[in-house]
Amino acid sequence: MTRSKQQFLDTLKKSLPETVNKDEVVFEYELHINEKLHDRVDLTIDEIIEQLGDPFEIAKLYVEVEPIKQSFVSRNFVFCNFMFFFIGSLLTLCYHVFEDSIFSEAWGLLARIPLTIVIVYTFFWMILGFEIGREYGVLGKKIFSKTVFISIVPNVLLMVMTLLHFIPNHWFQPILTSEFVVLCVVMTFLIYPISKLFYYIGVYRSV
Repeated sequence: MTRSKQQFLDTLKKSLPETVNKDEVVFEYELHINEKLHDRVDLTIDEIIEQLGDPFEIAKLYVEVEPIKQSFVSRNFVFCNFMFFFIGSLLTLCYHVFEDSIFSEAWGLLARIPLTIVIVYTFFWMILGFEIGREYGVLGKKIFSKTVFISIVPNVLLMVMTLLHFIPNHWFQPILTSEFVVLCVVMTFLIYPISKLFYYIGVYRSV
């Protein structure tokens, strides 16, 4: 570890407020410095640290982050995820109530592209992680975790209720094949790590 890098990290740690996990923040910045050194061989350690900014100013950000703005970002993603479920529930209801209608055609289309549905939904979680990481950098770790866990609640509830047959499986036929169920269960467990990966990518792009 070079002296300038150690000095930057030590100054940052001393300047951070007591309300944050100092070791965790310093580790995040050390990780990004190492990644920059690996990916940008044309840059010196001093140039990378200069790009990061003054450690005193960075520490101030942890005091000055606007809670309203944070909650606004979280609410947007949580709202979008609940809208997915609302629209899906409404379409399911209309499909069973209004037979031989446009809803039946829409349901038939979805039944033919289940993999596409999963890919698009996974892309939503990638965007969630990336945007929070890009917007807040290492400051957004708690925002990210809180947003993901709140958003994932309906996913877990629907999965459990479907697997335990609290919700009749025939409501979702012919979409709900055994293969699709397995895929949905797997992807539910992968949502957090996938989002976390793209959060770090967003953080990296923000530095």
